[in-house]
Amino acid sequence: MDFWNDKSDRYRFKMVDVYNEQIKDLNKIVPNFKIANATIHFDETSPHMHVVGVPIIENCTRGMKKQVGKSKLFTKTSLAEIQDKMRNACIKSYNKFYEVNTRLKQKQKGRNQDINVNEMGNYREIKKQLKQKEQKLEKANTQTKKIDNTSKDIDKILNNLKPTLMNKNNMVISNEDVQKIKNYTEDVKDITKTVRSVNDLNMAIKNFEHSAFKIEKENRSLKYEIELKDNEIGSLKKELSTKDKIIGKLQTEKEKLKQELQKFKNFWHSIMSHFHKRICYDKDNNYKIVSDDLYKNGIFDSNDNEIANNIYRKVTIPDENKQTNSKKKNNDTRF
Repeated sequence: MDFWNDKSDRYRFKMVDVYNEQIKDLNKIVPNFKIANATIHFDETSPHMHVVGVPIIENCTRGMKKQVGKSKLFTKTSLAEIQDKMRNACIKSYNKFYEVNTRLKQKQKGRNQDINVNEMGNYREIKKQLKQKEQKLEKANTQTKKIDNTSKDIDKILNNLKPTLMNKNNMVISNEDVQKIKNYTEDVKDITKTVRSVNDLNMAIKNFEHSAFKIEKENRSLKYEIELKDNEIGSLKKELSTKDKIIGKLQTEKEKLKQELQKFKNFWHSIMSHFHKRICYDKDNNYKIVSDDLYKNGIFDSNDNEIANNIYRKVTIPDENKQTNSKKKNNDTRF
């Protein structure tokens, strides 16, 4: 409902293409369900399709070989399987015609719930009071009919009043008729009170039901928003897990590179030691020529060339010197 609420008619009518493919998918998934009619409706919140068909079973041993077999074709297990397959087919068709990459939410057991107003607060108590008032209202209606009849009697009494002999402006009435009028007046008062209390309660019930419906509607909307947030959190967790794996892979590669670099350092250290020994101690001119040539071609830097030609220079790598000095400082520190 929330998804389709703000969609245009043009957007909705694209579902015709989706549902056309749904019919084809349904024929493939349940070939023994012979579709007779399929109608797409746009008269409610979301576009939906009504399908009318006949489930057929074949090779029957009793009666006709081909018969109608709803209970055999549609079981609790088969319906669940059909639903799963149709859900997958539906989202594929939807993504295809709407050119999106949407995913359906996972099925949730017991997700659909009817609104039960009987469980809303003091509704039952109020409903009980309403029933009592309805009984009073019925009683009031009976009394009203009685009053209607009595009113006719009162009219007769008033019409039959005669003026006194002494004064024509005064009327003569018997004590019995006076009592009838008094009783009539009291009945009218009682009925008026009864009807007014019932009407007030009816208004209160209607207001309560309206408020309860609005609250339930807001609760459903909030539940839907929470589901969306949960799905979003789930997606973020998956992304985080993927990135953690990438980081772990990069750290492994980093360690491999460090090992390779250390091998290269050791190899270079061996080369420089060999040059140092051959040139400085054995005074082999060939090694000196090679060292100078490597320096001229930019392979040896000035530091490397000095190591190869200076007998007093120790064969060390600058970065290792820094690490060694740092370790010495840390070892010499006292607290």
